[in-house]
Amino acid sequence: MQIKTLVASLAFGSLLMACGGMETEESVVQTPSIVTSEQPLCEGWDDGARRCSFKCTSTSTWLTLTDNVPKGGCQDRANHYCGRTAYGACWSF
Repeated sequence: MQIKTLVASLAFGSLLMACGGMETEESVVQTPSIVTSEQPLCEGWDDGARRCSFKCTSTSTWLTLTDNVPKGGCQDRANHYCGRTAYGACWSF
C-alpha cells in the first residue's frame, strides 16, 4: 500500500511540474496612479495647491499653468492645452 501511495505522489508531482504548477497572483502588475507615483509634485486642492500641473503623454515633461484655473477645472484645462486627453493632471504648489 505504501508503494502505491509513493508512486501516486510522484506521478502527481510530475504532472504539476510539467504543467507549471499553480499560478499565483504575483504575476499581476499594478500600475500606480499618477498621484501616488508623482507625489512630490501632486499635492491636491484641499491641501492648498492652486496651480494646475499636467503631462500630455507619459514621456512628456510636467507643465504648470500660471493662469487661474478654477477648482475642478485642471483636467479640462490640461485636455484643452494638449488637444486630447492629458496623461495626467493634478494640483501643485
